[in-house]
Amino acid sequence: MSSRSRGSRGAKAPLGAAYEPALQLAYDQIARRARSEVELRRRLQKAGSDPDVIERVIERLKELRYLDDAAFAASRTRGLAARGFGPRAVAARLYQAGVAPGLAADGIGETFGADEPRLAREALERRLRGRTFRELERRERERLLRWLAGRGFSASAIAAACEEQEEPWRD
Repeated sequence: MSSRSRGSRGAKAPLGAAYEPALQLAYDQIARRARSEVELRRRLQKAGSDPDVIERVIERLKELRYLDDAAFAASRTRGLAARGFGPRAVAARLYQAGVAPGLAADGIGETFGADEPRLAREALERRLRGRTFRELERRERERLLRWLAGRGFSASAIAAACEEQEEPWRD
């Protein structure tokens, strides 16, 4: 069958037998969790999909609105913040996922904004499990502060989160 006899599908006809399995793999990946475009491209490449097939699959998923890096960045940021990660750690994870810096900044700004100290305090409280800094030895306090920094919170957010504890990081 020639491309003319395909009618309106001519230029967008599936690329042989490789298109459907690649599309199904993409659907399976997105069904497990939201993916960025770069993550999905990497997965399809790893599976051995042809670059033209990958482009068609990505294009189709965007048409269906199953693939949207801005929505992915916002959703991933909210999820990581809920798990106690700060903006720096979230930015690093979005970078690894291939999200454009502008989209990552938008998602981070939307989620954290002026709430970073509150989110740092909530992460700290979950980690303390009802204890206070004053109950901890100096080494434990220092370790906890390093943990917060490692979770991606800024020094000012950490200080604000600990403010209620009467500057517990000082002896």
